[in-house]
Amino acid sequence: EGAGIATAAVGLITEPAQAEEVLASGASDAVFLARAFLRNPRWALAAAESLGEVIDWPVQLERARTLRRS
Repeated sequence: EGAGIATAAVGLITEPAQAEEVLASGASDAVFLARAFLRNPRWALAAAESLGEVIDWPVQLERARTLRRS
């Protein structure tokens, strides 16, 4: 029986598909990705792309987005 509080998965979750599976299965309400973000500050953008999702880019990275399309 659940405690009725939100839970988060942490540790060794490095791939977008892993995080998606944890959330989709209901095993956790959130996924914390500290090391993944330290390795790649654009992890969320890469994850969205690999999962076929479109998300807004942070304003600070818009110039990089324009350069990437060239």
